[in-house]
Amino acid sequence: MTLELADRLTIHELIARLDHAVDAQDWDGYLSHFHEDAVMEPGFAPPSTGVDAIRAFLVASEGNTKGKRHIASNVFIDGSGAEAVAHSYLTVIERDDIPRVVATAKIVDTLTRRDGRWKVARHQVTVDPGMFKAYEAMQKG
Repeated sequence: MTLELADRLTIHELIARLDHAVDAQDWDGYLSHFHEDAVMEPGFAPPSTGVDAIRAFLVASEGNTKGKRHIASNVFIDGSGAEAVAHSYLTVIERDDIPRVVATAKIVDTLTRRDGRWKVARHQVTVDPGMFKAYEAMQKG
């Protein structure tokens, strides 16, 4: 059984709400879309398990997200029943300074529907290799 159209729309909107919450540094809003036992794998730091640990990571990383615009694109969703996997590309753009791309990555969100509501069970970020090269070049001067 494939996902119903309503489920796909709900998941697309959830992904958009996640990025809007990060842009606003609204960690309550962001974490409201995660299960209590969710896992976040940021791709540049160790994984965090549970919303308290994820919140601590987000707060510690606020300097990297402040003044940025997070854009999810090319979203597609696989799944059936009460489990879905959403694939998307992430582009992060500077918004408070001269607009420029500051990060790119691939995101895989595993979502489950519990008590009738879709939430993130696992958020996996794979930072594009070129971003690490750009960071190293920036550090060299």
